[in-house]
Amino acid sequence: MMNTLSKKSVLAFLHVIIATQTLASAAFLLTPSSATQHHSELHRGFGKNTRKSRNIVSHKGASTATAVRGGARDDTQELKDHGGAVSGMFGNMRIPASLIAGASLGSAFALPFMNSDTIAIGFAKRMYVFSMITTLGSMLLVVVLSTIAMNDIVMRPSRLAKSVVDYMDENYVLEWMLVRCHFFYGTLAFILGSAFRTWTSVACPVLGRVIVGILSSLTMISMSYVVDKIRVQSGIPFRQSLALFVKTIMDKMKTTPLFGIGVVTWVTAVTYLLVKMPSMYFHMASK
Repeated sequence: MMNTLSKKSVLAFLHVIIATQTLASAAFLLTPSSATQHHSELHRGFGKNTRKSRNIVSHKGASTATAVRGGARDDTQELKDHGGAVSGMFGNMRIPASLIAGASLGSAFALPFMNSDTIAIGFAKRMYVFSMITTLGSMLLVVVLSTIAMNDIVMRPSRLAKSVVDYMDENYVLEWMLVRCHFFYGTLAFILGSAFRTWTSVACPVLGRVIVGILSSLTMISMSYVVDKIRVQSGIPFRQSLALFVKTIMDKMKTTPLFGIGVVTWVTAVTYLLVKMPSMYFHMASK
């Protein structure tokens, strides 16, 4: 009976996560890029000299986007269509994300809850399920957003920019930020879930601790590279980059209600989990 209730609870939580990711990704289907019309006009029937004479046009929000994405602008560069390179960057995220999503789905329910579980084992199993399910949701969002962005690049007229960074800033800055954020989180959550599964499944305590230590080391090394690269690429501290990321999401919420509903649902689900953590502990302790 307890296993049935636990599975139903996990499935309900899975539905919440997938619904949240779906709402967030659906917002990008409804909102075209604001820079499309501008670059389409630049592309029609103009020669090389005409393009150079019009590259002074200001781009709204470009300063904020550049601070988040990183990279300095070079006014001497020629305008080109960098859609192929940007599509390749999204593809680099989509392929491994789909593999990790499949692996997390197949192993999410590999550790059933038992009445004989101790508090530590019961908590580890719950965190394992949470890590794998959220990994699945994050990686699915990476696949969905990357696919939408890649298809959008192919279907729209050529859009010109001085560099790959400028092209990304002017057309897909929020999509790229979300894809990177969820890819990094999903990867680290998958490693964390693997560590919890190892700790609960390996019979030898020495070997279990060694594997958990190695996975923890890999997680910290990965996080150090993520933080360092974001700081170097943006030219500002990681904390300011995070603040700009949140500001960009807030601006998107104001213009796209469906995206805002998805973000609010995500915040509500995470807050509910944090509030209910003590109740989970007392439930396990009372067995």
